Amino acid sequence: MSLFHPHSCSNSFISVSTDCGANPTADTNSSNDLCFKDSKQRIKKMFNQIELSVSSYDTAWVAMVPSPTSHRNPCFPACLNWLLDNQLPNGSWGPCRPHPLLIKDTLSSTLACVLALRRWGVGEEHMTKGLRFIESHFGSASDESQLTPIGFDIIFSGMVEYAKDLNLNLPLRSTDIDALFHKRDLQLRRENSKGREAYLAYVSEGIGKHQDWEMVMKYQRKNGSLFNSPSATAATLSHLPNSGCLHYLTALLDKFENAVPTLHPFHVFPRLCMVETVESLGIGQHFREEITSVLDETYRCWLQGEEEIFLDLPTCALAFRILRVNGYDVSSEALAGFAEEHFFNSLGGYLKDLDAVIELFRASQMIIHPNEQLLEKHISWTSHFLKQELSNTSKCAYKHKQNIMQKVNDALEFPHYASLERLVYRRNIVNYDVDDTRMLKSSYSSLSIGNKDFLRLAVEDFNACQSVYHEELKQLERWVREKRLDKLKFARQKLAYCYFSAAATLCSPQLSDARLTWAKNGVLTTVVDDFFDVGGSEDELLNLIQLVENGWICLGPCCRKLSGRRRRQSQL
Repeated sequence: MSLFHPHSCSNSFISVSTDCGANPTADTNSSNDLCFKDSKQRIKKMFNQIELSVSSYDTAWVAMVPSPTSHRNPCFPACLNWLLDNQLPNGSWGPCRPHPLLIKDTLSSTLACVLALRRWGVGEEHMTKGLRFIESHFGSASDESQLTPIGFDIIFSGMVEYAKDLNLNLPLRSTDIDALFHKRDLQLRRENSKGREAYLAYVSEGIGKHQDWEMVMKYQRKNGSLFNSPSATAATLSHLPNSGCLHYLTALLDKFENAVPTLHPFHVFPRLCMVETVESLGIGQHFREEITSVLDETYRCWLQGEEEIFLDLPTCALAFRILRVNGYDVSSEALAGFAEEHFFNSLGGYLKDLDAVIELFRASQMIIHPNEQLLEKHISWTSHFLKQELSNTSKCAYKHKQNIMQKVNDALEFPHYASLERLVYRRNIVNYDVDDTRMLKSSYSSLSIGNKDFLRLAVEDFNACQSVYHEELKQLERWVREKRLDKLKFARQKLAYCYFSAAATLCSPQLSDARLTWAKNGVLTTVVDDFFDVGGSEDELLNLIQLVENGWICLGPCCRKLSGRRRRQSQL
C-alpha cells in the first residue's frame, strides 16, 4: 500500500483525460479502443498496489508523540517536517481536494496540525495561517449539513482544551467554546454500554488526560495499535508508554516514511472492494487472473484468522460473501460474533454503521446449507434495522445521506436471488460514485474504492454488449421474415419477449449462439401453441401430431435423412 499526498492531488489520480471513453457517442472507435485498453491496464495495476490518501489529522497526532528518551523532542520528527511542508495555500491542512461538505474535517485536521507545531515550538507562520483559517470557518463546526468526522464534538473540544494547556490562544469567542463543551458533555453523558466504551477508547485523543488509559488498552490489537488508528495509538503512547504502540507507529513510519493514513492496515478490504466493483459493473471477465489472486490471498488470510478480517464487520461480511459465491469453503460461524446483541455492543453498533449492516445483510443471503440458522437470524435483524433507518431518513436533504439511503433501498429491494445481471450492471453504473470519499475520524479515499477508470470501462463494455444484442435482435427479425412467421395471422408476435428472456439469462457476449437458439425455440413454441389454441382445425392438429410422431417435420438435410431412416424403420 502507498499514500498519495496533497501536493500530488492537483491532478486526477489517473493520468489520462477524463473525457476519454466516458461518453459513448464521442471520439472514434480507435480512440475508444485505446482508452478501453488504458483503463484495463491501470485497473490491473491497482489490484497490485493499493493507494490510500494521507491523513493530515493522524500525521499530526503521531507528530505529537514525545521521544521515549526525552519528552522535549518528538519521537517522529519526519511527521513534523511533513506538516511544515504540506500546509495548503489557504492555511489549512486536510483533504487535498477541498469540498464544501468536508469543512468540519478540515477544521479538525488544521487544529491538530497547529497543536503539533505548538507542541514542539516550530512553524510560527504556519500556526498563524492555520488559526486564521479556523477563525474564518469556525461556523461550520456547528453546521449539521456537514459530513461529520467520528467523534468530532469530543475530539475538537478536547483539542481546544489542549490548546489552553499549551498556552495557545485560539481566535474563538467564549460563547462558541462553551457551546462546543456543552455538545461534548451531552455525548459523554450518553448511556453506558460496551459500544460506548469502545467509542470512547476510539476517540481517546479527544479525552486526553481525563481518559482511563488502562481501559483503552483492552482494545489493543496484535499489531500494537488501537483500532488500527494511528491517531488513537499515538494519543495512547503519549500518555502511557507501551512497546506495542511504539512498534506499530515505528513500523508505520518505516513503511510510509513521513506521513500516515487514517487507517492501517487497510489491505484486504480495498482489494475485495475492487473485486466487488468489477463484478457488479459487469467487467469482471477482463480481470479473472487478478480476481483469482485476490480471492486466494483473502482465503489464506481467512484460514489464518487475521484480525484485519475478523475484527472488522464490513471486511468479514464482504470476504464471506465473495468467497462463498466463488466456491471457497467458508463457514458461516465466522459471522457469529456479529449477532444483533454483539453488534450493538460494538463500536460499529454504537455508531449505527449502515455500511457495515448492509454488508452483513447481503452476506447473510448466501445460505447454501440447511442448518445455517445463524444467517437467517442475521437476515431478520439486519433487514429490520435497515428498514427502520430507511423510514427514519426518508427525506434526506444532502447528497451524502441520499447515497447511503440509496444503498439501503437497493439492498432491501433487490436481493441477490431476485436480480437480473444486466439490470444490476446498469443500476450500478448509474449509481457509481467516482469520488467515494469515506469518513472515520478524518476523511479518506482510495483509488481502489472510487475511480473513473472503473466507470469508463463499465460504460464502454455495457454499450458494446448492447450493440451485440441489437445486432442479434436484427438477425432474428430477418429470420422471422425469411420464414414468413410474421404472416401467420393466428400467431402472437413474441420475438422481442423471447429474445429478451434469453438475453436477460445468458447475457455474456460470448453466448450469442445460445441466445439465438433460445429465442428461435421460443418463437416456434409460441407459433405451435397458438396453432393448437386458435389457428388450426381438428384435422390439421391431428395431422401435425402424426407428422411429428412419424418424423416428417424436420429442418435441414441431416434431419431429412434421419426422417427417412425413421420411416424405413417404421415400415419394417
